[in-house]
Amino acid sequence: MRINPVLQKDLKTKLRGWRAPVLISCYIILLALILLLYFTGSNMLNPYNVNGYNPRSAVDAYNILIVFQFALLFIAVPAITATSISGERERQTLDLMLVTKTPTRKIIIGKIIISIAHTMLLLISSMPVLGVVFFFGGVGIADIAKLLLFYVFTAFFVASSGVFFSTLFRRNILAIITNYIFLGLITFGPFFMYLIHMYIKESAVLSYSPDYLEILAILFPSPVFGFTSFFFSAGSGYYGYNLWGSVASYIDGYIAQETGILRLMKPWIANGLFSIIASILLIFLSTLILNPIKRQR
Repeated sequence: MRINPVLQKDLKTKLRGWRAPVLISCYIILLALILLLYFTGSNMLNPYNVNGYNPRSAVDAYNILIVFQFALLFIAVPAITATSISGERERQTLDLMLVTKTPTRKIIIGKIIISIAHTMLLLISSMPVLGVVFFFGGVGIADIAKLLLFYVFTAFFVASSGVFFSTLFRRNILAIITNYIFLGLITFGPFFMYLIHMYIKESAVLSYSPDYLEILAILFPSPVFGFTSFFFSAGSGYYGYNLWGSVASYIDGYIAQETGILRLMKPWIANGLFSIIASILLIFLSTLILNPIKRQR
């Protein structure tokens, strides 16, 4: 089996040095400190605590950790991928890659995979920290498995958008800024559209109440909409005291009213399907832009 040459080169040059182990160690230590500070602030480690153990504290700790990991996807991955092609162009090494027998499709896919590999390496290495929550209950292995799958879908979409803008623009800074703006519109734009939609509906119809299909049709592109699925607490009905927990409780209430196939279309599944389709489209467009033969015609 022949490995992607771009992926093979980046794996050897970027993961062979000392920076990758140091980055992983710092990331795990940071997550462990966050978990330790939360448990300390909640008196869960106090041997003289007379209030008893609250199992909801473990769910809140889990929510804090996964929000931190989710934010990592939108901070680290765009910065890495938005310079993947434009950086090669600024270093004047892009033409050397294009004159080889490596198809532009493999160049694009190799850049995307290496960026996802860096991020997923951090996320997977942090699983032991999340595993601490298992001792307190409230979160199962199936929840972690679905969360990792959603992370893969989201990282794939974010990386594809970063490579697309890196291919479209020649300068790194312009590609990075444009990519962050695009991701911001995709992430928060549907929620603003939903608020405007609800304002118009409530102005026309008194005490208007939407159904889940209506919510799904507007919010499905947003990764935050998909991420709310992981605030479900194993059917306990507890979502945590935060904004995303309130959004998850709001959406789950409408899902519970469905009786057909829409009941199975959870937010993370709908957003995951959108991420896959959008990523394939972005890869196709990036290949067309980068292809030097088609560009000259």
